[in-house]
Amino acid sequence: MTGLYIFIALIAVALIGWGVAELKSRTITFEHSEAEKEEAELIHKEQEEREFKEQDLKDLLAHNSTKGYNAVD
Repeated sequence: MTGLYIFIALIAVALIGWGVAELKSRTITFEHSEAEKEEAELIHKEQEEREFKEQDLKDLLAHNSTKGYNAVD
């Protein structure tokens, strides 16, 4: 029976923690400062000038160099 009580207490603590986290995330709002926004725009412009393309998983796997001995060929 004590194992059941411990399990119920664990679930109760988890639900209380989850509730506190939800309330905290809804009450606290995050916004970037003007300096951070300007820096992000500057980085984005530099990436456009260099024709930077962010790769997704398909692109990364197409150019994978961890193919064992086949990577050396």
